[in-house]
Amino acid sequence: MLDILSATVPIFLIVALGYALTRGGMFKRADMSVLATYVVKLALPVLIFVNVAGRSLGEILNPTYLLAYAVAAMAMMALGQLWAAARGVRGTVRAATVAWAMSGTNNGFVGFPIFLIVIPSYAGLAVGMDMLVDNILIIPVALAMFEALSGSGSSWGRRLLDIARRVITHPMVIAIILALLIDPLGITLPAMVDRSVNLIAQSSSAVALFSIGGMLVGLELRGQLSDLFAAVGGKLLVMPAIMLGLVFALPLLGLPDLPPELKVAAVLTGALPSMSIVAAVAEQHGDGDFGAAVMMLSTAVSFVTMTGWMLVMSGLGWL
Repeated sequence: MLDILSATVPIFLIVALGYALTRGGMFKRADMSVLATYVVKLALPVLIFVNVAGRSLGEILNPTYLLAYAVAAMAMMALGQLWAAARGVRGTVRAATVAWAMSGTNNGFVGFPIFLIVIPSYAGLAVGMDMLVDNILIIPVALAMFEALSGSGSSWGRRLLDIARRVITHPMVIAIILALLIDPLGITLPAMVDRSVNLIAQSSSAVALFSIGGMLVGLELRGQLSDLFAAVGGKLLVMPAIMLGLVFALPLLGLPDLPPELKVAAVLTGALPSMSIVAAVAEQHGDGDFGAAVMMLSTAVSFVTMTGWMLVMSGLGWL
């Protein structure tokens, strides 16, 4: 228990520091957008590059891990739509927001710092695979749900081309591609460049956690409480349970078993809070308050539920 708390408490403290200093006026909430941009577009891709470089293509494209995350995410989107149908709001922006909040995980701001503490040697690999699924499957499907509601936009062919372009040009995807090429091409970074790259990489965790704490300032729990609790409960309890089941089930179907570290990463990926961009996209469609409330509540509660899932995995002998 002490080992688990030593992994999670520092994360809580940095998030709390970001919230306190932003609430106290030392930083503005708008400053968090700048910090978030730095993390997403520079520090996190560099950190992924550092951790993925030297690994084989077969290792970064682990079929069991990728399939577990993809299947769990699509299952949660389906459950979100079923919840919306039961609530009588199917086919609305709220339905799309709930479905995405249940399935999209905050790999960059919360996941990577946690992985660095819990499974440091596999952190870059796990987040690299998570980001592939995010950018190739989860985000395009979620955006398609919102776009379908608007009834506007270009043809599906043009949309698919736009999606492909966004995936290929995403800094994290570029980082993975470069990391996979550097070893076969026999490229070695000069010592000074290598040290500079590592300095940038090491800054990502603290800045990411600090910024998400600052982002929580000013957010209020609004919207229907039943939808809010369903979205947060589904994300933090149901999705990791599905991931845990898939980690056991997929090897029985003939797929390769995962090492303990990637089993931990898979379950924790499911247990992470909702993807931070859900609020931004929902805002564009008139449901921003609900999206922000889901992000805030799932982030706060996840620190308790993730500790519980770590205890489960400790009991299984993975931690």
